Amino acid sequence: MIYLFWGLLNIALFIFFIVICFKATKHIKEKMGLFASIVFVFGLLSFVGHSSIENNKELKYSQTKTWKFKTADSLNSKATYFLKVNLEKNFISKYDLMINYTEDIKGGKKIPISASSSTSSFVSGTNWRPMSIIINKTSDNNQFNYIVLGVVEWHILGTTIYLQSKEYKGIAIK
Repeated sequence: MIYLFWGLLNIALFIFFIVICFKATKHIKEKMGLFASIVFVFGLLSFVGHSSIENNKELKYSQTKTWKFKTADSLNSKATYFLKVNLEKNFISKYDLMINYTEDIKGGKKIPISASSSTSSFVSGTNWRPMSIIINKTSDNNQFNYIVLGVVEWHILGTTIYLQSKEYKGIAIK
């Protein structure tokens, strides 16, 4: 529920910010003229544009980060398979772990190749940043042990307010 509240708070503050900008532009136009209001708008847009460019560069590296354990080419295997594990599901979003694995031709043992973690659904005001993913084979050939460490960044209007550490441990069953 707090995720929903946080997202709605971010949307409300953004709308309030836009209203303030329109009123400020109107006030500047009345007091200082059209040229001053145009300079104000372009100045404001340049800051907003620069901020979004920086955030997009950052998101490019943090949205989906894949941990590779072995290369598929180096393994003598039949095919690769995909396993999706639900780490956390709350009212409006969910955190997932995706595991790619293969089976060895000789022994039929399942070997993890790579893993990644992501979030989906309504994620306004938060950013999931996985820091480490560990996948281990178990004695049961149909299971993997996993440990996922990461941080949820809580934002208000693009500014990080709080960093929340998350740790997920469990067994992924095929």
